[in-house]
Amino acid sequence: MQIHSAASSNRLPPVIAAEDIFHLSLDPADFRILIVNEDMQSAASLKRTLRELGYYTTLTAYSAKRALDAAADFSPSVALLDLELPDMTGFQLAHKLRSHLLSSVRRVPLLAVAERSVLANRELTRAAGFIGCLTKPVIPMELNSLLWGLLD
Repeated sequence: MQIHSAASSNRLPPVIAAEDIFHLSLDPADFRILIVNEDMQSAASLKRTLRELGYYTTLTAYSAKRALDAAADFSPSVALLDLELPDMTGFQLAHKLRSHLLSSVRRVPLLAVAERSVLANRELTRAAGFIGCLTKPVIPMELNSLLWGLLD
């Protein structure tokens, strides 16, 4: 088990200003969502929830390495990152995405998905440049609200 703490690192993650987040005027059906979750059932549940909300263009990666490989080709509008992945934490993946060679990948808005609600998760995810932090099971209206904020 890996434990990540922003306090343990000498380097602070990059802060992404709101105006630097890549915004698209898209219909929810065309919004491209990358789901990164090692649990196939949890990923499938999240994908079903997204479809019920009208978001049909999704790609699921079951590890951070696969997410990094897919991010450039899929060109997501947003990435939903589980904070507990088998090969690295969601925080480490966020750092790798933010330092990617392609600027389109560096600018993808990130949304954290945590196993449990912990106030520290929300603070750490904000500090790491995430646009928000949802708790499993994801509440559809909370997810939809965050995604609609990106559609403007």
